[in-house]
Amino acid sequence: MVLSLPGLAALAALLFTWTQVSQAARELRINEQGQITSRYNAAINNLGSSSVDVRLGGIYALERLMRDSARDHPTVVSVLAAFLRQHAPARATKAAVIDVPRPDGDIEAVINVLAERRADRDQGLVLDLSKTDLSKWTRPRPNDKTGIQLEGATLAGSNVIGTDLTNANLRYASLDEADLREVILSGANLHRASLSRSKLSEAALDGADLREADLGEADLRKALLDGADLRGASLSTADLRETDLLSANAAGALFCSGIGCADMTATNLTGANLTGADVESANLTKTLLCGTAPIIVDPETGDVIGGNSKRKCATLTRANLSRVNLSNLRLARINLSGANLTNANLNGADLSKANLTNANLTGTDLRKANLTGARLIGAKHNDAKLNGTKGLPKGFR
Repeated sequence: MVLSLPGLAALAALLFTWTQVSQAARELRINEQGQITSRYNAAINNLGSSSVDVRLGGIYALERLMRDSARDHPTVVSVLAAFLRQHAPARATKAAVIDVPRPDGDIEAVINVLAERRADRDQGLVLDLSKTDLSKWTRPRPNDKTGIQLEGATLAGSNVIGTDLTNANLRYASLDEADLREVILSGANLHRASLSRSKLSEAALDGADLREADLGEADLRKALLDGADLRGASLSTADLRETDLLSANAAGALFCSGIGCADMTATNLTGANLTGADVESANLTKTLLCGTAPIIVDPETGDVIGGNSKRKCATLTRANLSRVNLSNLRLARINLSGANLTNANLNGADLSKANLTNANLTGTDLRKANLTGARLIGAKHNDAKLNGTKGLPKGFR
């Protein structure tokens, strides 16, 4: 097809306009990048000021830049994280939590910016807050139930004492050797997080997701883990003294390993699910395996908001309880079906109406134990010690 002269003129005009528009767009992008660079440099200069007010201005300038430019978001996050590591280093402290100071204004501002950032713009960046002091940080919006995004973050060796991290996303995060005393992690996602040798005494972890988390050698004394999900978690040599695991799901959890067992002195396992858990060689003589959940009353309304007066026991179906010491414990109605109790010490234990179906009682010490009404169908009891055992069914010896 042959274009007429007017048609060629129109086409030339269109091409010229497109070229001009493209050139203008390129110049605009270059201009915008230049402005962003200028804003970034000015903010960095302010961040290094000796004046707190000037530093705060630099922090909020970087926050605005992070929001305006997705491309520069990871760089700003890295800069702010480095600022925290340099200006708020974690130092070992034995001070009582009440004596731990709150962060300075500029430090708290940086934490706020990082806490409220758009994590979907991180572009694979690993947030490095290792050996940083984040103690007693207060959420800028306390009533906001949305947890902060710290998935995969590095907080190893950090101080997070008394900080509210309710519903925080800490999946795959590294918190090894972190000081987390009295931290609030209620409902937090800690799936596959590493918390080995961390200090979690009196921490609130109720309802937290701790599936496959590493809590080896962690200090969890008096911690609250009511209803926590600990399936597949490693707790070997952890300190669980007076820890509350009421109704927690610890199916398949590892409480003992080749290096030792968790200390479960006065641990409350009432109603907990320990199906398939490994508790081999543990001393459970001072562990609360059966009991009632205390009634919880709302102090303002008087309504019952939790607890259960009905007696409940931990579920130990298929658990590895080989060589465990359960002597003299009251374990009436406990579910031990399929459990491995080889060479366990149940001397004097009350196992009345307990479910021991298909349990392995080979070499188990059941002297003076009470098995009245217990279900023993399919239970193996070769070499079991049965002197003075009460309630044995006929033909069981």
